Amino acid sequence: MKRIAILFLSLLMIVSLKSVGQTTIPLPNSSFENWSTGNGYSVTVLFFSLPVYDSYTYPTGWNYPTYPVNEDLTYSGMSVNVNTDLPLLKVIDVTTNVPNGSHAIGLQSFMVSDIINPTVYNLAAASFDSAIVSSVFPTVLSTGAVNVDNLMPMVGELTSQYDSLSSPLTFFIGRDLDSLINGGIALNGAVPGRLTGYYQYTSAIGGDRGGVMMLGSRYNPETQRREVVGGGYTTDLTDVDNFTSFEVPYTPLSEIDSTAEYAEADSLVLMLISSATTVPQQGSILYLDRLQLWMAGEAPVEDTCSAIFNLTVNSVDTTHAELSWTYEGEPDHFEAEYGLQGFEQGTGTMVSVSTNTLSLSELTPDTGYDVYVHCVCSATLEGDWAMVSFRTDTLPAVIEDTTTTPDDSVSIHNYALDHLLVYPNPAQGQCVVQFEQELPSVVRLYSLNGQLLLEAVPTKETMELELPAAGVYLLVCEMKAGVVTRRIISQGR
Repeated sequence: MKRIAILFLSLLMIVSLKSVGQTTIPLPNSSFENWSTGNGYSVTVLFFSLPVYDSYTYPTGWNYPTYPVNEDLTYSGMSVNVNTDLPLLKVIDVTTNVPNGSHAIGLQSFMVSDIINPTVYNLAAASFDSAIVSSVFPTVLSTGAVNVDNLMPMVGELTSQYDSLSSPLTFFIGRDLDSLINGGIALNGAVPGRLTGYYQYTSAIGGDRGGVMMLGSRYNPETQRREVVGGGYTTDLTDVDNFTSFEVPYTPLSEIDSTAEYAEADSLVLMLISSATTVPQQGSILYLDRLQLWMAGEAPVEDTCSAIFNLTVNSVDTTHAELSWTYEGEPDHFEAEYGLQGFEQGTGTMVSVSTNTLSLSELTPDTGYDVYVHCVCSATLEGDWAMVSFRTDTLPAVIEDTTTTPDDSVSIHNYALDHLLVYPNPAQGQCVVQFEQELPSVVRLYSLNGQLLLEAVPTKETMELELPAAGVYLLVCEMKAGVVTRRIISQGR
């Protein structure tokens, strides 16, 4: 277990030494929409199971370090052998206020006590090195699998070169990358230019920061090693409350070290690190979404149209909803599309607005809706869609008091609450609504399936209603004392 601290310190030191018509290179699960579940591990003590660590989720297509544990513990006077590959990660599947799609990821820095069952940890803590018990480790995800055993012997050499290194990339000169990190992204002739994405950072007590590192490599048949030939890094992902864009340029090693010859990478390793400082903080979280690896030689990014951030439903009632969001840059306007929950984009109702607020009306009570919003920067440049869901409120029930007019052929419902009269009812395509005591603040007419047909603010004591076809309608009046409803039957014209 002592090697865990050494492994992560080496990673931290490597990364924190120095702090339109685009074409992209595919990254695995780059917006973290797909997730997998790792199995938990338990040991059997007599006839019951003692969990060592629980099952966990991680983004599909990304690798994380594991550490082989083989410890004999004494539990209730019995010897128990714990033999497992301990997953060294703590991640969050983020599903609210994400800039792209429905998911983002949060990488959280942790202590060993955060990922092991407290009972097992208390039993094993005495046998751990004190550095293991007291250290905080960053969560590190990569497109290649880190080889723990081969990376550790480099720690002493890395420490001695720390002050003389001009770039983290120079540390890998002359080393076989395959022996340190196995696998990566096949470039297939593509030349990387830069990595872009969106990040949000929350340091536990302030001053922590996240990091991203790229390592481009190529197999050298003369040395029979996979050698680093370029890359890029940032340790500037500092505290920010909302998702913010970032960019990491890819630089050939020959532009950093004059002794290196230019070579194009055939594979690339990408590493995401929750705490890219030498003193990581327990609980610091690096949130990431929409990573994109752009090819070199393309036109510079023309400030791609902003994504939508923090799309929020501020208020909702039976037929209305108010939404707002944040964004970057200066888009020309915003487009929204909404419809019943689960609708397919392209089939909903489109709305164009000039500000970052949206008011929806004529909604159906007690109904779920999805709303998509994106920025429009020009006729050919649009941002990604963001989505939020909500449900309208349910109409309250109102008890009716039924009376009749002197003419028994005309039925009138007299509401004890406000003496609301509707006549004739049944109607022949038209009827009159009479408000005897007060004017409602708003009147709405619905079809029986919940479609809003009319919304009006009365200005006098009577109003005429046009009933478009034979059927049953629901009249809803919002009064000072509450909501009053009335069923109206139309027999057609």
